[in-house]
Amino acid sequence: MHIFRTAIPFRRFYSEEPELIPPEHRRPPPIKPPPDGGWGWVIVVSSFLYNVLVLGYHNSFGVYLISLLNEFGETSSKTAWVGSISYGFIMICGPLAGKLTVRYGAREISILGSLIIMISIVCSSYAPNLGTLFFTHGFLSGVGSSFAFTPGMIMVSQYFTTKRSLATGIVMSGGAAGALVQTRLHLYLIDTLGWRQSLRVFSGLMIICVITGFTYLPLNPKGVTRSVVDNLKNSPLKKFVVDLGLWKDKVFLIWVAANGLCKFGFFIPYVHLVKHAVQLGIPVHSGTNIMLFLGLTSMVSRIIFGRICDSERINRLYFNQASVFGVGLLYMLIPLLKSYGSLVAFGLFLGIADAGNYILLPVLTFDLMGAEKMPMAWGFMLTVNAVSCLGPPFAGWMNDMTGSYNLGFVVPGALNVAACFVLAFIPLAKRSTRQTCKSIMNVTIDRSTQEIMQWPDILPPFSEEEPTVSTYVNYFSKTTFRSPEIVDSRPEVYSGVDAETAGPAEVTRL
Repeated sequence: MHIFRTAIPFRRFYSEEPELIPPEHRRPPPIKPPPDGGWGWVIVVSSFLYNVLVLGYHNSFGVYLISLLNEFGETSSKTAWVGSISYGFIMICGPLAGKLTVRYGAREISILGSLIIMISIVCSSYAPNLGTLFFTHGFLSGVGSSFAFTPGMIMVSQYFTTKRSLATGIVMSGGAAGALVQTRLHLYLIDTLGWRQSLRVFSGLMIICVITGFTYLPLNPKGVTRSVVDNLKNSPLKKFVVDLGLWKDKVFLIWVAANGLCKFGFFIPYVHLVKHAVQLGIPVHSGTNIMLFLGLTSMVSRIIFGRICDSERINRLYFNQASVFGVGLLYMLIPLLKSYGSLVAFGLFLGIADAGNYILLPVLTFDLMGAEKMPMAWGFMLTVNAVSCLGPPFAGWMNDMTGSYNLGFVVPGALNVAACFVLAFIPLAKRSTRQTCKSIMNVTIDRSTQEIMQWPDILPPFSEEEPTVSTYVNYFSKTTFRSPEIVDSRPEVYSGVDAETAGPAEVTRL
């Protein structure tokens, strides 16, 4: 009974009436939960189309490599930098694209990115030398592609929870589907119109991305969402450039190191596989069929693996390890594959093996780092994955030095196998971190218990008589728990009330 009376005077101060609560302390509007479907599937289709056109363009850029070598007469390693620079800026600008998406909206940034890509492709078609392509295709196209790609991933994370892996797999399959379609499309346009006119025709197709960008409707346009990504405004990502605390996490360090190793050779097949087939005496058109099979199996596998990895029975970390090891093994077998049929088999199995690691990158980052650290961790992961832009120039340099792409595939393959073993340390690091946290919590609880035992009782020692206003005021003006705003700044509240005779009725009115 005394506890209830003690809380009565504060009823007015903790009222839910809006006029008594400052705007900054009011509750946010009701939050619409992620629908796990509905309009979210429209977002998935739109983001899929973005990846078909944007990432598919970059994944099929190897078709242009032979034309650029013939046009400018540069070395393979130098020419490969054209595609590698664009890959690098797609990754490096990921955190910036995410912050801009939170600030201005997914629709605005995706449309802006599409327009930048259109301009960059048109400018690339008029490039007089390789240096100009470094800027137009490498820098401009890379930045625009990052702006077009990132908002889609953010929107998918907002609209899905339990089906997030499946939705992510569908979206991620767009890049493989784009490579599947665009390899043949660009090859046909190059043969009939030339590589410059081919780029101009494709730039017109990018208007599709501008149109689909209007479907990126925010889930809670007037409220606040509990979605991990939408909380970026208040998350550490706002200052991730200078906040290096995440790099003290052993699990994160191992995860980053493993992905840095396995992503080094990620883009090498997309840039050099056709040229490698031509060097083995395989016609260009047959070489592009290898990319077709690679894109086909990769697209299907990403969707299937996305569905499989939503199951609680699947250990995603082990699944990712198997995927990384499979890619490394296939890369190391390249010197033994000298026929068209063997290279087709290579493309088929590579599409399957690589799909697991590709779709699990954002999912495992969330699983390992948690919701609070996910935005900052994902930004760092995108930046670290920019190491993949070094792979194609390395393979081109090895081809210039040895006359073969064999070492250009074998070395990245060995790095993938090494990454598989590095990933094995994550469970050990998690166990070590868990033990450390448990020890810290035990010490903290012991210290807190000792301090709590010395605290005064927060409840005033009222007698059996009914407390008056004077009793409350005198007590809370002396205790260390008093609030100056409540006790001192509201003297008018007590006017007209007899401090010695007021009972619970008058107190309730306060």
